[in-house]
Amino acid sequence: MTLGERISTLAQPLLGSRGPSDEQERLLKLYWNRVGLKKELADLDDEVYQLGDKLKQQAAATQRVRDEFESLETLLGNPELGHAVLAHYQLRGLWRACHLQLAQFVTELRRQQEDRERKQELVQFHEERQVRVVLAARRLVEANQALEAQLQAAAALKGRLAASRGVWHYFRRRALQEEVARQAPQLAGAQQALDDLVRAKRTIEKEPWPEFVGLSLEGQRAINNAVLGYAQLLYVQLADLGLAQRARVARLGTVQNTQYGSRAECDALMAEIAAALAMVKARRDIGEELKARTELLRAAVTYRRSADSIPQDRSLPSAYAFGGRAVPVREANVLAEDYWDLQQLLLG
Repeated sequence: MTLGERISTLAQPLLGSRGPSDEQERLLKLYWNRVGLKKELADLDDEVYQLGDKLKQQAAATQRVRDEFESLETLLGNPELGHAVLAHYQLRGLWRACHLQLAQFVTELRRQQEDRERKQELVQFHEERQVRVVLAARRLVEANQALEAQLQAAAALKGRLAASRGVWHYFRRRALQEEVARQAPQLAGAQQALDDLVRAKRTIEKEPWPEFVGLSLEGQRAINNAVLGYAQLLYVQLADLGLAQRARVARLGTVQNTQYGSRAECDALMAEIAAALAMVKARRDIGEELKARTELLRAAVTYRRSADSIPQDRSLPSAYAFGGRAVPVREANVLAEDYWDLQQLLLG
């Protein structure tokens, strides 16, 4: 054995083989599988923790509801407080009825405005497309005339060339052949231009109707002003009955803090609520006043930015400004105080 072979033999156990053995590959795969399993276990631990946290939150919410029901049961079981609880929830029902009326109003106005803007968009698209179709047709006629002129010129050249077959017309025939060769690209170009215009006209005629991208800023502002006018009208009607502020207090307060007086006073209050609820749901004879209020708002309100669709609350005119009525000293701003949960309904 040579010296080099001995050194190689001694070094091999220390350095190991150059390529990984099957055992090394198996160990490497086991290592990476273990890493992957540890990561999956960590992810599962995080998920279990999050689910446990959600379960605790849900348990707390369930306990709160249970406590509210027990408190409500206690209040309803008290002859002195039961009617106050009924009055409280009827006031909340009146608030909710106003909100639903406004929500239905928004839905109706939005559908009408979308139909109107969609029709305007389609009419404009049709008119613009017709203009382009007419222009394409005019250019098509011009291109057809240019091609016809090129065809006539080519036919004339070919006729002159055919008439020049004699030997004595050799030079003339050669000149005509060169002219025919020069004229060929012009004829091909005229044909190509005509074909391109035919395809362009067909493309214009087959253009699909555009997709409706949504209400314009002007449309959103118009709807919001109408909704604000309706909200002010509801406020005035219920404020005159002394119910607007009471409904807001019931909406924001808890049943445990209700104080509506004696049983007789609660009964009288619930009778007023029932009459007001019927008036709100009837929506009779409000069209002209709503229109006038909307116009008044449109002329008075201002916006913080030019792209805003919801006006600044301080720019709203008085809810009592319509009809020459006296403005009360303390009047709620339906937008600033979010009467009837108005902020949920405005577009923007």
